[in-house]
Amino acid sequence: RACHQEHGLNYTILRLFNTYGPMQSTDFVVPRFLRAALRGDDITVYGDGDQTRTFCYIDDNIDATLAILNSEQFVNDTINIGNDAEVAVIDLAKLIIELTGSSSRIVHLPPLPEGDMRQRCPDITKMRRLLGREPISLEDGIKRLIEEFK
Repeated sequence: RACHQEHGLNYTILRLFNTYGPMQSTDFVVPRFLRAALRGDDITVYGDGDQTRTFCYIDDNIDATLAILNSEQFVNDTINIGNDAEVAVIDLAKLIIELTGSSSRIVHLPPLPEGDMRQRCPDITKMRRLLGREPISLEDGIKRLIEEFK
């Protein structure tokens, strides 16, 4: 924005929210839960698991990014790239167990000492307008990942 104000350089700021997909680091919750479920290992959830998150499948992130690059929409603007379907972390674990047919158990650990945000959910109105479609559902994205992991 400063370069636009100072030099007239156009920009678009992309705010990315919880993207997941193939080849993602296992440090993130979706691949961590999925790998544990596929092995039949316990899935660990911090605290009560009622904290909510949203998850954006990588294809939606890529499609939105390419659409920004190839259009004149949202010039000198900010756009959230994500999904607005909130899911509790405990429900994410249950969904992954169900979709994989896993025998994994959900094990609760104490809440993280540094705390955990209770809710995180972007407004993706602009992304929907840009793509002209709904984002890929969490269930469909996980099904795609299961196929990748096999």
